[in-house]
Amino acid sequence: MNNFRNDYNDFGSREIYDEINNIFEEKISGYGLDEISNSARELILKEIDRDADIEFVSGGTATNILATTFALRPYEAVLSASTGHITHHETGSIEATGHKVVTIKTSDGKLRARDIKDLVENQAGEVDVKIKVVYISQTTEVGTVYSLDEIREIYELCTEKDLYLYIDGARIAHAMAANNTKLSDYAKYSHIFSIGGTKNSAIFGEALVILDENLKKDFRYYLKQRGAMMAKSFLIGLSFKVLFQDGLYYKNAKRAYEMSRLLVDGLKEINRDPLFGESNQIFIKSNPEEIEKLKKENIFEIDNEKESIIRLVTNYRTSEEDVRGFLKSIK
Repeated sequence: MNNFRNDYNDFGSREIYDEINNIFEEKISGYGLDEISNSARELILKEIDRDADIEFVSGGTATNILATTFALRPYEAVLSASTGHITHHETGSIEATGHKVVTIKTSDGKLRARDIKDLVENQAGEVDVKIKVVYISQTTEVGTVYSLDEIREIYELCTEKDLYLYIDGARIAHAMAANNTKLSDYAKYSHIFSIGGTKNSAIFGEALVILDENLKKDFRYYLKQRGAMMAKSFLIGLSFKVLFQDGLYYKNAKRAYEMSRLLVDGLKEINRDPLFGESNQIFIKSNPEEIEKLKKENIFEIDNEKESIIRLVTNYRTSEEDVRGFLKSIK
């Protein structure tokens, strides 16, 4: 079977397990204050080229809860694109903390600075919630990729309006492969952002990079209170240490992106242009009969059953044979 289900359907890079085997007998301190996690922090700090606090968190939902709600007053809210991961893939986790998620409808999954400005400037005052955090993801939930200029414009607006910009980087590695940005770019144009490990060959976990001084203060108290401080978080730190010490993080994302280009080019050759296909998530329009036929040889998710839209996701283990097999089955 040609597997395009998602980019987290494996145990992670073998090199991480090699490192676990090398240090298997060591006794390691806990709660992210160990030498392994600190080594990973140093590697990430070198990449972002500025000072920051870095915490390792088990997964994307926990990371998003922490990043978006830590600094909010009871009446403050989070702003997201209507397609944002926090709006329909996290079981109302932000709202469960007592904060509303306000959305802007977009056709391509992206927020624009002008739309944020218009909404913030036309809020109804104290009878409404007050926007304080702007949430964007890179890549977006529909696989589109923000340009650095688009992010810079949002960041500058947030700074002007006294808002925090949080970039959910669950797939930031794939964005960097697609548009040649660097982690230092995201550190320059955000107040807080995450570096996804789960969807780019870590065993599991995300690195949350806290840049704004107001967000750094007492953050670990909130980390613990929300149940996100893991005693054995050194397992996450170890994944990031291995992935960043020799560029494996970028190598794996590049492989996923190259396979996505092979897939997109092949689809275009048979006049099946994707609806969205800028990154390693590719969405195509199908029909019920074709979907049943494709299921015989391929594994994928149906993104929109009513409109027969399927999602194909490449990862660092996707092979050319997988891609060619899918293209053969759809012809």
